[in-house]
Amino acid sequence: MFNYFGQFLYHVLIVLFPIFFYHLYLQENHNGRKKTNAKFALIVLFMLFCTMSYPIEYKNGYIYDFRVIPIMISFLYAGLLQGTITLSAMLIYRLIIGGPGFYITFINYFILAFLLILIYRKFDSFKFRTKMILVSSLYWFIACTRGITLLKTGQFDQIPFMLTFGLITWFTLITIFFIIENLDQQMRIQSQLQRADKLNVISQLAASVAHEVRNPMTSVRGFLQLIRTDENLDSKQRKYIDISLKELEHAQYIINDYLSLAKPNDKNPAIINLAEEIKSTIELMTSYTNINNVTIESSIENSLYIKGLKDEIKQVLVNILKNGIEAVDQGGIIIVNAYTTEDEIVIDISDNGHGMTKTQLKYIGTPFYSTKDKGTGVGLTVSYQIIHSMKGKIQVESLEGKGTKFIIKFPLGNYYIN
Repeated sequence: MFNYFGQFLYHVLIVLFPIFFYHLYLQENHNGRKKTNAKFALIVLFMLFCTMSYPIEYKNGYIYDFRVIPIMISFLYAGLLQGTITLSAMLIYRLIIGGPGFYITFINYFILAFLLILIYRKFDSFKFRTKMILVSSLYWFIACTRGITLLKTGQFDQIPFMLTFGLITWFTLITIFFIIENLDQQMRIQSQLQRADKLNVISQLAASVAHEVRNPMTSVRGFLQLIRTDENLDSKQRKYIDISLKELEHAQYIINDYLSLAKPNDKNPAIINLAEEIKSTIELMTSYTNINNVTIESSIENSLYIKGLKDEIKQVLVNILKNGIEAVDQGGIIIVNAYTTEDEIVIDISDNGHGMTKTQLKYIGTPFYSTKDKGTGVGLTVSYQIIHSMKGKIQVESLEGKGTKFIIKFPLGNYYIN
């Protein structure tokens, strides 16, 4: 066994070194890895070809390498396209190398690919421990198929070597898993810090400017209302005053949004029934949907309890529903679903409106960014801030011309309500 130590070390290094290099110098976020020109794809293919080019040869034509590692991380961390490319490259290279056992390899990795395809979409939503169990289970499935083959062919002396190699491969795979998860966590923290920095700037601007702007606006509004009562005004002049008052209301609405960013929340959160808040918000928006000829369809579980503030929850729901209503054409549909999973309460609000481009989707929710002509982007910024303050998560899915879906998730609390 010790005779193979150098070869074991070589294979460990040729998969770990590129990942360390990627972690330190070629950092990409999760979405960046899924692009066809991703640096991650080149790193994975480099690992694959190196490990397959110099395998560990035991005897009787049996060879061992780490090809399973680049294939698994391609599917789980780079998506279906990159995973399929990596798997295809492995099979083509295996065919070129030659040797017996190609069809067994093809069947084994076809089954592995099928299992990876089943879970890769939901992999990001799993907890760290669940991810580790899944990765380990999938790997040992492949290792066990090799062990069964050795037993059937009577290669009993090879079993200890196969188990040792399997443990080293599993340890290397878990190490890479930790590195990529750590990189993703660092990228998320960096994004949150940048976002918090922007919110802090806006808060300071709001605190220093909004009050000063609102005072003269109040005076202007008061004088306009007084002038409007003058009986000597003609209809055209009244119309101009009405337009001015309407624009002042719009400006007041924007200022209130900015103030809500600067205003510290000193209220104590309470247990609220989220289902009731969603239903009441939908009823509140009924007049607005009727004006725009939009239908809201809902499916809401009862007794969805979370800890928070009613006013803030309502503000989030109103902002997102209002955006959805304004995004659809006449006769459009907004669908609201609220339900529980194993450990979360999920609200998804989708519309069949114009949708967003990938560029727009990238910046949605950031301060000062809006897809609407007269929008400020503050409404969604406030909504994001509220959700994060309640330890919740929000993600947006959108396709141009198809519509947009907002998915809000809150941790499931063990609240008992009589």
